[in-house]
Amino acid sequence: MLLAAFAAAVAATVFADQQRWSRSVEHRRDQVQAQAIAIAGVQWARQILFDDARTSAIDTLAEPWALRLPPIPLDNGEIRGAIIDAQSRLNINALGDAGTRADVERSRIARLFVQRRGPVAALDAIADWIDRDSIVRAGGAEDAWYLARPSPSLTPNAPIMRVSEIAAVRGVTDDSLAAVDAFVTALPPGTPVNVNTASAEVLAAIVDGASIDAIAALTASRAQKPFTTVAEFRARLPSGVRLDSEDALDVKSRFFEVTIEARQGATLARARALVRREPEHWPAIVWQIVE
Repeated sequence: MLLAAFAAAVAATVFADQQRWSRSVEHRRDQVQAQAIAIAGVQWARQILFDDARTSAIDTLAEPWALRLPPIPLDNGEIRGAIIDAQSRLNINALGDAGTRADVERSRIARLFVQRRGPVAALDAIADWIDRDSIVRAGGAEDAWYLARPSPSLTPNAPIMRVSEIAAVRGVTDDSLAAVDAFVTALPPGTPVNVNTASAEVLAAIVDGASIDAIAALTASRAQKPFTTVAEFRARLPSGVRLDSEDALDVKSRFFEVTIEARQGATLARARALVRREPEHWPAIVWQIVE
């Protein structure tokens, strides 16, 4: 009887191990398939952007690329996705530049931070994090400050690739970064903002003295007839609204953020990518993350 009980226990253990192994293999299979589908979704987005570049001289929120891909059923899963104009946001890397154009962009970022309760006091520190020198700005920080921290580090002194990188900057808190995360981006210095796709919050930072009603009127006008030039954007500003400069503004875009989610079974995979589009060329992937 003891032998029989022992054999039954061994059999039960082996069966349980087989079940766990089978579930593990099934999960891993679904994970690989979901990631492959998500990556394929990024390629779909590149095709959409490539086709759009051949048929449109400006970029607006009424174009096919701007339409969110609803959940599409697949065998044992689904896929969904979205393309967002990265140039609909203010470029944090502008803080590391110098010159008149950079000053204009800094003023816009400062206005956005004030309006959205972002890390206003950390503007100089963010600039020191990005710029190429080791000169400490009035409210900034360079290597000496970061080396004295419990977890020592150095400033990169180079443009950032993703906005999340400034979470390590002196004076930037999680809450202040979260408050502006949807309205800023990290692109090559000098990349303009597209006034056809910029959100109301970004437009309010671009123009000076604009009320909520004025911005609402501007976005409503844009929805009816997109701007074909920056000069037209200025001409159609509501009364009492001032545009300090047309610098770093445009009506078309080169950089787009792609997010694809794919589900296989109970497994979810996400692919995120920054895509750069050039005339007559297949859009290039600047960076891509698959999770």
